[in-house]
Amino acid sequence: MFRPTVYRPLVLTLLVGTPAMAANAAAADTESIEETVIVASRVPTPLSRIGVSVSVTDRETLEVLGYSDIADFLDLQPGVSVTRDGGPGKSASVRIRGEEGFRTRVVLDGIDIADPSSPQISPRIEHLLSEGLQRIEVLRGPQGLAYGADAGGVIAITTRQPEQGMTASLTAEGGQNGYSKFGGFVAGGAEVFRGSLSVTDLSTDGFNARPSDNQLRDDDGYSNTTIHGTASLSLTDALTVTGSVHDINGDNDYDGCFDTATFAQIGACTDTFDQSAVRISANFTNAVIDSSLSYEKSDIERAFYSADILSFETEGEQEEVSWIGSMTPALGQRLTLGVDAADQSLIDGGNERSRDNLGIWGEYDLDVLAGALTVGARWDDNDDFGQHTSWRISLQQQLAGTDHPLIARGAVGTGFRAPSLYEIAYNAGPFSYAPAATTALTEEKSQGWEIGLSWGQPDQRLEVTWFDQEIENEIYFDMASFSGYLQGSGTTTSQGLEIAGETAFLARWRLMANITWNETESSAKQQRPYRPEWTAASSLLWQNRSLVAALTARFAWDSVDTAGAPMPDTERLDASLMVNVTQSLRVTGRIENLTDNRDPQVRDYNQIPRAAYLGLRYSI
Repeated sequence: MFRPTVYRPLVLTLLVGTPAMAANAAAADTESIEETVIVASRVPTPLSRIGVSVSVTDRETLEVLGYSDIADFLDLQPGVSVTRDGGPGKSASVRIRGEEGFRTRVVLDGIDIADPSSPQISPRIEHLLSEGLQRIEVLRGPQGLAYGADAGGVIAITTRQPEQGMTASLTAEGGQNGYSKFGGFVAGGAEVFRGSLSVTDLSTDGFNARPSDNQLRDDDGYSNTTIHGTASLSLTDALTVTGSVHDINGDNDYDGCFDTATFAQIGACTDTFDQSAVRISANFTNAVIDSSLSYEKSDIERAFYSADILSFETEGEQEEVSWIGSMTPALGQRLTLGVDAADQSLIDGGNERSRDNLGIWGEYDLDVLAGALTVGARWDDNDDFGQHTSWRISLQQQLAGTDHPLIARGAVGTGFRAPSLYEIAYNAGPFSYAPAATTALTEEKSQGWEIGLSWGQPDQRLEVTWFDQEIENEIYFDMASFSGYLQGSGTTTSQGLEIAGETAFLARWRLMANITWNETESSAKQQRPYRPEWTAASSLLWQNRSLVAALTARFAWDSVDTAGAPMPDTERLDASLMVNVTQSLRVTGRIENLTDNRDPQVRDYNQIPRAAYLGLRYSI
């Protein structure tokens, strides 16, 4: 949903990228400062100065709507569509403005959590629970400037951060299909040291994910245990050291694997997912510069079982050292510089590969007329494909109004995607043959532009954006002869219109809605699969001092499958209720898929059936 705010116009700052800068911004009075985002330039930037498209989901919305993982929240954003291969824990693909999920960068408290061992280096969003999160920001369009490779869009997630004083909560939720979720959160500290810890355990029996499963016809369950922890130590007024750790463990049942002896397709399939991630940063702030030097590491281990027999396992690892500095040369100007050195590695039993990437980038932001102009460039040097330069220019101008300003904005930028370690390894391995075996993969190149108008303030707001983007040299798997990965010589395109807004009315009501038209075309001039031409979402909320109720709808129309055959139009209606019984005790209830619509998002995969849930949250 577009900049959803449930109780009041809250101002929150995302603690991602340069934590010291974000902490300083967050320390101000939240009722009097303008909303600040970090995802656009990796440093705190007022929303009014941004010329690119950013949408925000805050913790109040996460709690009111109550979805168990972030995929359902992303599916409500303008320009974003999500498809699932079944229910919770099943493979999910998020597409920003029609681009594949592996062209989307996902960062969790500043850590790139993509999986280098997957066929394309993509994040596993199906394992990201919403419990323990503070905020989700989505940056749409090619974003190679600040983020380098694989950033056709950026999703920045922040967990709940340390606070002064002491706060704690316990949550429990149960529902149909054997669903249960238990969580705990504690945070506290003083000016010198602060810490927070969040633990969530979720399990569900699920439902039969595939109609074609006519052997076992069993439910495909899922379990997940997630831990987030953050601590900060202020060594001096200018120097703060911050650390965060994340551990995500998911076990998933699914249909459609192959028997290890006969290679026949079976339905008794299980995969395990274990991700450990850590980030340590030293943040220095004085009158001249705000800077952050950080080290991060993410390790992912996956294992796949057919009838309880191990069939395949992988390990992917990413390490990165980065520095970001921001300074103000003169009033109304800001210079941001960054350097990052990253290493990716893949082990899958038959292959072991690694590569390094060095990126150097800079961005200059200055006042121009009644707004701001931002210009930036980035240079990358990669072991596998050599050097690449990305850039972005954006402009924001206030055209009229003060209480409800009319703002025009526009941006043009480029990006790229490096061939994944898996793609390179597969083409060099024993299962590849001509033409893939003789194809030297190079980077995909993307470019895009957008123009938009916005009007209003948080309680009354409307935004319209037209976008156009294209990808050259797209890498794809050879589905004709199964020889491996090939590289197209044509251009794939995506263009569209996003309309998003919200309004508060009749004292207790709020409506948030968006609709996107997105026309996608492959290099063969065909509609690209699982990109609906039309998507829409809305949430209608009613609230008083102790209760918030929401009715949320989402729609997807005019999509095709991988063979080009039309998919059914899909609709889903959800309801949620949150009641504050006392100052400490909250009762929640929700129903997913009220109308029990079973039209599939993906061919041969079932939608989640209607299910009801009841929960409690106790806070101190």
